[in-house]
Amino acid sequence: MKGLWHLDRQEFELALQYLTHPSLIPTFADEILEVLVRHSNQNLTLALAYYHTVQPTLSSRSAVECLFSAMARTSVTEAFYFCRGQPEYTQRHMFQMLVSLVLNNSSPETVADRSVELVNLPFNNEEEAWLEEYLLVGDGRVLKKGKDTLMMRKIGTGNFTESLSLKGIHNRPIAGLDWSTLSGAVEDGLGTRLDV
Repeated sequence: MKGLWHLDRQEFELALQYLTHPSLIPTFADEILEVLVRHSNQNLTLALAYYHTVQPTLSSRSAVECLFSAMARTSVTEAFYFCRGQPEYTQRHMFQMLVSLVLNNSSPETVADRSVELVNLPFNNEEEAWLEEYLLVGDGRVLKKGKDTLMMRKIGTGNFTESLSLKGIHNRPIAGLDWSTLSGAVEDGLGTRLDV
């Protein structure tokens, strides 16, 4: 398998066709997928094509996490639903991994869109609690833009009062808008309801 990386792109695609041929029994699906993801050079098309074509049953945790990482780097929504389909004992870990990949591993050009995609996902109550705990007290508290993301989520879901409780948000203005100005607008909008 390691010899695949000495092939040019056309030879590599031909090798992938052989790996995904319907007559083959995928004996080493975990290893094949991991190699395809780890040596993708940021183009995960071939690795994801292999997974979706063969639909192998992955047996190792590292292969599942490798696949999940590839999905999360290409589609936040696809990774979210993949996470939900995993055994209960791994869902929280994968959910936190998704948040980390979106906030920490997105390019400067895509981080805003990927963050908006993340905060617009239909979290259940448990996932909502995981997000808040991860970004406020868990390992995610050190992620750049973690509190910003949480505030975006709270405003986006109509939890305006809770959004005001987030203190210490960075106040660097973007296009003339910063969180202090936004918080002031939320307070003004809530008016007397804020005192209740």
